Amino acid sequence: MMFRALLCSLVFVSACASSDTAVPANRNGAGPAADVVATNSLPAQTLEPGTCGLFLWSRDEPRHFVFFHVAGTDTAEVVFEGLEQTMGVESQSGDIFGQFLTRMTLRSADSRPVSLTLSPGEEIDGGRRVPLARMISQDDQGWEIITPLTGLTACQPE
Repeated sequence: MMFRALLCSLVFVSACASSDTAVPANRNGAGPAADVVATNSLPAQTLEPGTCGLFLWSRDEPRHFVFFHVAGTDTAEVVFEGLEQTMGVESQSGDIFGQFLTRMTLRSADSRPVSLTLSPGEEIDGGRRVPLARMISQDDQGWEIITPLTGLTACQPE
């Protein structure tokens, strides 16, 4: 946890700030990129009737909405290294809970693998709690980055 906090403060200062103000940036910090914006949280998401979504937030305070995936689709919206990205879902495995599986492998915009592990919790009206989830990736130096998450699944009736 200490390493993650230090990494955030040194490399991604704008991503760790509590402000939701977005500023143009690119991965190496060398000026603005056309379609890349530093951020802490995803914007609000809306489920279409008859669809189910997985919503995950960071566990640290203040909490930020960092992961959204619609069941049955091959992409997810993710805040990864302080940038909002659409990641491709490469595989899903594990135990079934509702419309989802407990393990997912994604690919970041710069082609790094990102794994997501979910621990399903109690059922709620229209979905299920996800009290513990982990997103695991490696940084450019090969350090494993583990991001603890929490959230829920929800389905929009037809």
